[in-house]
Amino acid sequence: MIKPLRPLLAFVLIAAGPSADDQATSVVRALLQQDIAVATIGYRMATANVDLCVEHMVDSGMLIETLGQYGAAFRPAAREVLGLRDGPTVALVVAGSPAERAGLKPGDVLVDADGAPFAVAPPASVDGRFAGVEAAMTALDTALADGKARLTIERDGQRLTVDLIGIAACKARFQLVPGDYADAVANGTWVQLSTRMAGFAKTPDELAAILAHELAHNALGHRKAEAKVQRLHELQADRLMPYLMARAGFDPGAAVMLWRRFQAQRLGGLFPSATHPPWSDRVRAVEIERARIADLVSRGGAIAPPDDLNSQ
Repeated sequence: MIKPLRPLLAFVLIAAGPSADDQATSVVRALLQQDIAVATIGYRMATANVDLCVEHMVDSGMLIETLGQYGAAFRPAAREVLGLRDGPTVALVVAGSPAERAGLKPGDVLVDADGAPFAVAPPASVDGRFAGVEAAMTALDTALADGKARLTIERDGQRLTVDLIGIAACKARFQLVPGDYADAVANGTWVQLSTRMAGFAKTPDELAAILAHELAHNALGHRKAEAKVQRLHELQADRLMPYLMARAGFDPGAAVMLWRRFQAQRLGGLFPSATHPPWSDRVRAVEIERARIADLVSRGGAIAPPDDLNSQ
């Protein structure tokens, strides 16, 4: 499981060329663009496929972060680019989401939800601490459990009240994790991928394929299992992936292209062979379901997976 941290300590700032501050700002801006892509695609798929998921949540469409998640060298950039503070702060708002409709903006500091204060985050002097952010996420989820929450926020030194009305979604917190390793995982609550894994995607549809595969694990209620069972789970997730994509408006053909590229580049070592089938088997599984989706669409039918992939 990828740890949900963002210390950014893996990035080395070099003395030559742009200043360290400029380099840090460039890194944070690049991460923000990837964060927006991951959050936007994840939101679309999670809200479009509620009926296919075992567990649900009420989504707000915003990403919460704190300065304490970032290493000291990147903290000034995170403050400038994202508007982050020590307290739980809105880092981004997905376009068209409940958070945007409620008027929330990046840089808003969350004070309380329905009168219950958000936990105080660890001081920014401590690198890579995520407990405060996770507590804030849990508090927001709890407040939104009935579909709505009244938030107190701090913006430009003033406190404001915001009424947030959420939307039903598959249970999944989508998160990009900086790292020079290729990985993407799901555990029933999180859907995470590394920046290197996200970098393999050349289009939004290909990024959607990676996220949809992991969301499929959550949708089907998959948990850690012995190798033989996990190989079956991977094929099941590959088969459900095209449906999650198509229902959210993404092209399932991108999944075929991406999986074939993994196969051609001999990225079998990307995952342990004991737990993941060969890429050829995975490509074939996706192609079969993609063809079935095309047939359903041509006949004007609903994009629904076969019964053996129905979690309900």
